[in-house]
Amino acid sequence: MKKTAVVALILICLMALGAVCSQPIRAEYPGNIIINADGSVSPSTAPIQQTGDTYTLTDDVVGSITVMRSNVVFDGNGHVISGGNIGIDLSGVSNVTITNNTIAGTSALPFMPTAGIAVNDGSSNIISGNNFENDMVGISLTSWDGKSLHNLIEGNNFTGCSIVFLLYDSSNNTIYHNNFVNNTNTVEDTGYLGYGIVSLNIWDDGYLGGGNYWSDYKTRYPNAKMLDDSGIGDTPYFVMPKGFMDSSASSYWNRLNAIELNNTDRYPLMEPFGIFYVMATTPPKISLLSPLKRTYNESSLPLIFKVDKIVNWTGYTLDGKQNITIIGNSTTANMTNGLHSITVYANDTFGNMGASETVSFTIAKPEPFPTATVAAVSGVVAVVVVAALLVYFKKRKR
Repeated sequence: MKKTAVVALILICLMALGAVCSQPIRAEYPGNIIINADGSVSPSTAPIQQTGDTYTLTDDVVGSITVMRSNVVFDGNGHVISGGNIGIDLSGVSNVTITNNTIAGTSALPFMPTAGIAVNDGSSNIISGNNFENDMVGISLTSWDGKSLHNLIEGNNFTGCSIVFLLYDSSNNTIYHNNFVNNTNTVEDTGYLGYGIVSLNIWDDGYLGGGNYWSDYKTRYPNAKMLDDSGIGDTPYFVMPKGFMDSSASSYWNRLNAIELNNTDRYPLMEPFGIFYVMATTPPKISLLSPLKRTYNESSLPLIFKVDKIVNWTGYTLDGKQNITIIGNSTTANMTNGLHSITVYANDTFGNMGASETVSFTIAKPEPFPTATVAAVSGVVAVVVVAALLVYFKKRKR
């Protein structure tokens, strides 16, 4: 091989190696971070940008983040927190919002607690819009003096966690609009095992708001059906704790009547929350098929329309006047000649009001034939004709 060819081959290999080595690597911050009670961040080099009471993460973190200040927002900005016993630690704080984080792979060292997010004696915090992936414990709610309550946990995704919630004497928290997918256990509650008080929490936002999506819902309740077209299952989902046995068993913790009655998602979602959210917030779409934009020679017209979802009220307004309630297709009767407009409305089971496009049309019904006038004219004509004939014959006799 010629020398120049060898040199060229070496240069090509070096360029290819450089291209591979120059691929960007996602930044990671190794170490623990503390948002202190006075609002400062330790260490000062931590990848957190502070704007007033909002703390925004700027890099992934391999370690733990501790929030010791109340009344703040911690925005993960889509970054990943991994590698620690606890992803985000909230101890003794309130009114803290934790959002937009992915917390992955947290697990316990011997004799150490673990959780993606740990709330200890914390109240009125909001955990929203986070992803929990393959954590030993997703969220722990523990209380030593009954203060871990009134926390809101909504709009999160829990996937592949060994235990989603670890509870110790933590009641009156609200948990809805979350997606629970392929987790081993949803709840481990020490109260079920006779240690401490059973935690009784709220697992839905009522019928209009809906509850949570459970990937095993159709397996546990194979006969469950959707309520109307609401996206909600007709069979409540019992949030079964780890180690739970049938209530007929003789064990103390399984004879507590409040367990199953309270820790139940009354309105479980049939599809993941994102799909349900679209259904719950999108107004009905109404297609008005009759009347159309044209001229009609009748004063009574069929009112025909289609709606794309189940609704509990329909009505229309003619020429901007008061709404008229109807049940399905109807008829608009006795309209006067001239230009008119009509709009159809529908209200779905979530309270969303939809409206069709307003259609303008014209009524031009012919006026009835004036029979009395014609008869009178005919009589006059007959008289004139008779008179003319009399004059004609009179002249002929002369």
